[in-house]
Amino acid sequence: MTTPSFTLSSPAELATLLFQTQYLDMLRAILDSASEGMAVVDLTGRQLYINDQCRKLLGIGATDTAPDDWSERYGLYYPDMRTLCPNERLPMYRIFQGEEAPVEELFIRNSAFPEGRYVQLSARPVRDHQGKRLGAVLYVRDIHEQRLAELERRRTEQRFQRIVEAAQEGMWMVDGDRRVTYVNRFAAELLGYTPEEIIGRDLYEFLGQEEIRRTQETIEVQRQGQTVLINEFKMLHKDGTHVWTMISTCPLNDEDGDYEGSLAIVIDITQRREAEQQVHQLNAQLERRIAERTAQLEFSNRELEAFAYSVAHDLRTPLRSISNFTLALTEDCADKLDATGLDYIQRIRAASRRMAELIDGILALSRVNRTEFIETDVDLSAQAHAIREQLQRWQPQRTARFRIQDGLVDRGDAQLLGAVLENLLGNAWKFTRNQQVAELEFGALAQQEGPRVYFVRDNGDGFDMEYKQKLFGVFQRLHTQQEFEGNGVGLATVQRIIQRHGGRVWAEGRVGQGATFYFTLHEPAAQRVSLPPAQEFPRNTPHV
Repeated sequence: MTTPSFTLSSPAELATLLFQTQYLDMLRAILDSASEGMAVVDLTGRQLYINDQCRKLLGIGATDTAPDDWSERYGLYYPDMRTLCPNERLPMYRIFQGEEAPVEELFIRNSAFPEGRYVQLSARPVRDHQGKRLGAVLYVRDIHEQRLAELERRRTEQRFQRIVEAAQEGMWMVDGDRRVTYVNRFAAELLGYTPEEIIGRDLYEFLGQEEIRRTQETIEVQRQGQTVLINEFKMLHKDGTHVWTMISTCPLNDEDGDYEGSLAIVIDITQRREAEQQVHQLNAQLERRIAERTAQLEFSNRELEAFAYSVAHDLRTPLRSISNFTLALTEDCADKLDATGLDYIQRIRAASRRMAELIDGILALSRVNRTEFIETDVDLSAQAHAIREQLQRWQPQRTARFRIQDGLVDRGDAQLLGAVLENLLGNAWKFTRNQQVAELEFGALAQQEGPRVYFVRDNGDGFDMEYKQKLFGVFQRLHTQQEFEGNGVGLATVQRIIQRHGGRVWAEGRVGQGATFYFTLHEPAAQRVSLPPAQEFPRNTPHV
C-alpha cells in the first residue's frame, strides 16, 4: 500500500483549496454544526446560504424576500414584543448601508413561533483580499431562556423593591466597612433624610456614642453568623433629636461564607416608648394615690373601729343599769304593778338583752380586725370535731348526723378560723332544729385547679337565693327573731375573717332544702371575682 504524499502549501493556497468543489460538503458540515445560526447573503440581499441552526432560530428558511421586507417576513419585533422592528434597524440591512451594525436583541414571532422567542442578531461584512465588499454574514444566537430568566429576575427585583418601599419598617444595608449600600424610603424619612442622602455614608454618622459601642458588639456577633435583636436603640435624626427604634439585624456573607455586611430591619418604637413612659408615670401616680387612699381608709377604719369599740363599751353600763332596775322593779314592786306594767317591764328587759347581744356582736366584729394575725398550720377537721362535741353537749336531746372530712389542714390563724367554723356550724345547728334528724357536713370539694374550696352544708330551713346578697351584711337577717335567735353579725364576722386570709365566702340554698356555705383561703386576687358553680360533695365521709 502506497502512503499518500503531501506538499506543504501556503495558508492562502490552503484556504483557496478549501472552497474548491471537492471540499464543499466539508465546509457545509462545518457551518451546519455551528452553535450559532449563520446566513450568508450577497450584495443584493440574496441569501446564498443558511445553516440548520439559523433555520431553527428564525423559524423560516431561505427566502427571496427583498431586504426591505425582512422584518415583516420573519416577524422581527423589539423586545417589548409589540413594536415591529424597522428594516433599517436590522444589523444585516445596516451592513448593506455601509454602517457598523450593533448587536440587536429582538423578539421573533411568526407562523413557526406563534408564542415567540428572543434572539440576538449581529452581522459582519464579507470582503475579498482587496477589501472589496462581497456580501455579509448574519449571526443569530438563541437568548430566549436567558432573557426569560433576566425578565423574571427583574420582575422579582421590582416586586421586592415595591414591597420594601411600601413596608412600614425600615430596611438598612451596610457593607463590611459600615458604608450604607441601601436604605428604603421609610428608614430614610424616619431620620429626616432622603435615601440618596444616606447611601454611601458611614453608619456611625447616624448613631450616638453609646449606640456605636452597641453596634460594634453586634457586628462582632454577626461575624459569627448570628442574628441579633436590639431593643430600644437610639438613632440620630437630621435635626439632632433621638429616634427610638427596635432593630433586627442579620449578617450578609459572600460565596465563601465570609462576612461582607449586614441587613437590618428598623422599627420605629418612639410612640410606643412614649406611651410606655406615660403608662409608667400614670401607674406611679395611681400607686401613690392608692397608697394615700389606702392609708386614709385604714386610718378611717381604725377610727371607726375605735369608735364602735368605745361606744359599745360605754353602752354596757347604762344597759346594765336598765336591766338591773327593771329586775328590781319586778322583784320589789310586782304587787304594785298590774299585768300591763309587768308586761312593759318584761319588754324593756327583752330589749335590753337584745341590745346587749348587738353590742357583743359589734365588739366581736371589731375584734376580727384588731386581733393580731398569727399564721400557723391549722387542723380544720380537728376544730370541726371539737365544735360538734360542744354542740351535742349543749343540746344532747337532738338527733344529728355529722359528716366531717378528716385531714383538712391549711395555713391561717387558728383562733380566727375556729370562729369561722363556730359560726358556720353553729348556724347549721340552729337552722336544722326543726328537722327530725339534723344533717351537717364539713369538707372540701374534690381538688381542682386553684385553691381548695371548703364547705359547710346542712338540711335545715335554707333561704331564698334572691336575698343571698344580704347574708353577709351586718345586722342583716333572713329570718325573724321569733323564728331563729341571732344578732345578724355572725356571717359578717365570717366574711371579715376569710378576707383577712385572702379568700372569699359565698352561699347557696333553697327554702326548706338546706344551705351550703363555701369559703376559700389564700386565693389570688384575680380569681376572687368569679364564683365556682355549686358542686355536690361526695357523700363518702364517715358519719360521726
